[in-house]
Amino acid sequence: MLMEESVQQKPAAEKEEIEDWTFEGVNLEEKKVTTRETRNILIILAVIVGIFLLTFGGASLYNKVTGGTVIDLEGLHSKNLEGELDEKEGYLYGEFSFVKADGLWWTEIMKNENTLLRIPLHFGPKELEEIKIEGLLSQKFNQGEDVFVAIDPNVADKYYSLAISELSFNMVKGMNRFPIGSCTTEDTICENRTIINCDTSQGRPTVQLASEGNQPRVQFSGTCIKLSGQGPDIVKAVDRLLYLWYRIMIE
Repeated sequence: MLMEESVQQKPAAEKEEIEDWTFEGVNLEEKKVTTRETRNILIILAVIVGIFLLTFGGASLYNKVTGGTVIDLEGLHSKNLEGELDEKEGYLYGEFSFVKADGLWWTEIMKNENTLLRIPLHFGPKELEEIKIEGLLSQKFNQGEDVFVAIDPNVADKYYSLAISELSFNMVKGMNRFPIGSCTTEDTICENRTIINCDTSQGRPTVQLASEGNQPRVQFSGTCIKLSGQGPDIVKAVDRLLYLWYRIMIE
């Protein structure tokens, strides 16, 4: 299992510390972008800003910036466990309770003995079961803290930016890995940034996001993970990988 770290649900009586954050990602309102440079800057900033928010202040700061909504998650999970929610509102997936609130699917995992993580993702596991994990990942991917998050500087898409943010936030908060914003190809906006992709990773832990294909894909190759898809599919690919890392879904 890549990024090995024990995560599981625990009874409420055993919960000692709760890390809770509202993830709203990026604004999904359509925005007109006038120049290629502006599009590229927005994508790079989606990575950099996300890292800064989590590294310097974490969840509380992010909630202040986004105006995170207060949600009675405990109440929703209790109703879900009692079977009082419609499947569109909540369901059990193995030992995990999933509830939908504020447009996101929430579940809870134990990050360690004392810390409970409440995690919101845009897609629930039942929506992602047809996405299979392809290939093999080297154990070298787990070495160190840094992971290159390689993005295409030529892509300007709201879902692509959302996928970058969702991946980066969960890598930091849930996996204790530090995403390094990098580019898949040379570009003026990528000056002073590492140029890397799954063909050139050369043993360095890398996650490449590719806006391509007609379906979401998660492909392992050595020390690189390639997440592919267009529109919402790229977000689905990210969430499928995250559920694997959290040991909620299997390969």
